[in-house]
Amino acid sequence: MTSLRLKKICNLVDENSIVADIGTDHGIIPIELSKNNISKKIIATDISKNSLEKLEQKLIYNSNIVNIETRVSDGLDSFVEFEVDTIIVSGMGGILIKEILEKNLNVAKSANSLILSPNNSLDVLRMFLLHNNFVIEKEDDVLENRKYYQILKVKRGKDYYRNDYEYLYGKLLIKNKSENLKLFLENELKKYRDIKDKISIQSKNNERIIEITNLIDEIRGILNEFKSK
Repeated sequence: MTSLRLKKICNLVDENSIVADIGTDHGIIPIELSKNNISKKIIATDISKNSLEKLEQKLIYNSNIVNIETRVSDGLDSFVEFEVDTIIVSGMGGILIKEILEKNLNVAKSANSLILSPNNSLDVLRMFLLHNNFVIEKEDDVLENRKYYQILKVKRGKDYYRNDYEYLYGKLLIKNKSENLKLFLENELKKYRDIKDKISIQSKNNERIIEITNLIDEIRGILNEFKSK
């Protein structure tokens, strides 16, 4: 497996569990879970039959892999409650992940854990999880191909947030002073400072300047927490 992000996702899966990999595409995660004897069964789904056929071809040439089932499914539509222990949804936007879980919430809540890795809109996803009685048990992150990704391991339970920025950046990552998050925030700080300088020169858009200034102050405040490391 070449992707560090996908490896970190697999590392969060409980051993000997039954796993659903939603939107599996080429099936990299299911194959990794099977080859490393992490999961006793993996159901790999995708809304695209063509994508699943690519995985099925791989399984033909890896006849020793016998615990992967493929299933054409729109999100969790093809699942019933308590069918799987772990649900993985990665490689798509946070809003789409929210919609997938929301559409079949009873199925999502029947799993022991959810492992979610959105490409964006982390704040929207975290707010949804909070309001639907999920708690984020673990947070991991990775910088890969010049992009920053977060990975959430979620279970049923009550959660809380002290600050709005925790929805976007992750309170556990901030608490644990993630080095990847620190690097990401330093880049964000530079980006917003450059934007503010350009706006100040090119226009008199005071509202946008105030908005950018608030973002800069917020990021600086988070980075100050890292200095106490």
